[in-house]
Amino acid sequence: MRFLFYFIHPAKFHAFRITINELLNRGHRVDVAIISKDIVEDLVKSEGWDYHNLFPEGRRIPNLHTYLNAAVNSFRTLYRLLKYTRGKKYDLIITDDLVTLTARLKRTPVIFFTDDDLKAVPESVVLIATANYVLCPSVSYMGFFKYKKIGYPGLKSLAHLHPNSFTPDVAKLSPELQSLAKKYFLIRCVSATSTHDVGKRGLVDDLLVSIVNLLSEHGKVIINSQRDLPEALQKYVYPIDKMNMSHYIYYSRLFISDSTTMCAEAAVLGTPAVEIDDWYADFEQYKILSDKYGLLKGFFPGNDREIIGYLNELLNNQNLDSEFQMKRENFLKDHIDLSKFMIWLFENYPDSVKVVKENPDCFEDFK
Repeated sequence: MRFLFYFIHPAKFHAFRITINELLNRGHRVDVAIISKDIVEDLVKSEGWDYHNLFPEGRRIPNLHTYLNAAVNSFRTLYRLLKYTRGKKYDLIITDDLVTLTARLKRTPVIFFTDDDLKAVPESVVLIATANYVLCPSVSYMGFFKYKKIGYPGLKSLAHLHPNSFTPDVAKLSPELQSLAKKYFLIRCVSATSTHDVGKRGLVDDLLVSIVNLLSEHGKVIINSQRDLPEALQKYVYPIDKMNMSHYIYYSRLFISDSTTMCAEAAVLGTPAVEIDDWYADFEQYKILSDKYGLLKGFFPGNDREIIGYLNELLNNQNLDSEFQMKRENFLKDHIDLSKFMIWLFENYPDSVKVVKENPDCFEDFK
């Protein structure tokens, strides 16, 4: 079979990495297309894949409003995708972006991969509408398009962080932090430049300073940030090898961020996670990780007293690590190895979709 994987976010690279490698190992032909965003190209290069970068110069146009950027880039992306796929015939396309439209024009089946809820990211309606199916967690809300949903019991991060795929390795940490495993605190700040982020707040500087002041009384604090930080916090900025970020998260005592994706990753790893932003409650996966399994706690910016109070509660818990690892085990018992499922789903498409639709118990084979 011939597949095309087109993705634009580092998180999707991690979600597809094991699947792509296994499909290649089984003799299938796999084309990979990306854009230059964050560290996507570095990650792809690290796997040694042949790939095509649609936007080696980067897709975002400087000094252009977010919404206008999105509109202009939609047309630019469609043009480059049509040019790249001209003359190529695929059995299946898997994506998190605009190639759904290209696939429709080429009459090629396409699966849109997401862990977002339609109500949280309404602009994705065009991608969902033009896809044959939507592969997403069973808890994800797809509204009118629920008939396209291939809902699996799990989260996106289980594709690369399930115990079948990920083994924490303290040697992946910097020499300084290897002796501080489970003793340091990791904070991650995002830039929040997507269309669905406009007008929303994340981990604001004043609160960040208060959190750092509290945590620094209990251990080493390291910050990894996509955005500029105030001078008072510069000494906490710590260089982290992005290839090993999951190991840094696993061995941290606490993980605090305004990244929904990375907070979910921390939760799946059993690291106490605190998400602070305006959007955490928009995603159904939060309710699962927080309300059902107690692995993640979210707060809106401005609730400083509640946030500091919760952090103190965690800091004073002498059994914190063992309790959260037990919560993690409970979570894993109920959810699948997503990579194992995707390999089967893609390799046996379209018959595999029929199996999933008619027999939900089939997921037991992927735990």
